[in-house]
Formats: sequence, C-alpha cells, structure tokens
Amino acid sequence: MSAAKHGSMLIPVLLETASVKEISADFWLRLFNDEALRDCDDLEKLVIGCEIIAAYDAVDQLAA
Repeated sequence: MSAAKHGSMLIPVLLETASVKEISADFWLRLFNDEALRDCDDLEKLVIGCEIIAAYDAVDQLAA
C-alpha cells in the first residue's frame, strides 16, 4: 500500500487492499496537485478525474 501512495501513478493492483475512502482521497488529492495539470483549473481537473474513473469502470466491465 505504501508504494502506491508514494508513486506518481494510481496503480489499482496495489490499491486493492485499501479502503474505498483511502483510494478516493488519495486519487483526488494527487489529481488536484499533479504537476502535469498545473495549468488546468479545478473544474477541468474534476472532469479529467471523472473521465479516468469512467475509463477504469469501462475496463472492468470489459474484463468481466
């Protein structure tokens, strides 16, 4: 779990054992503080985060 929290990417396999609250808090904090998104406003970051979540959801549905 600690490797996932300190990395620069969200790695679902490493986060599997974490609680949903820990994962979501970590995801949004890292998204809003990501250096690559520094020129985006908060609304843009929210949309990007929702798109990432939707993509993960789509992949999970395709794998099932």
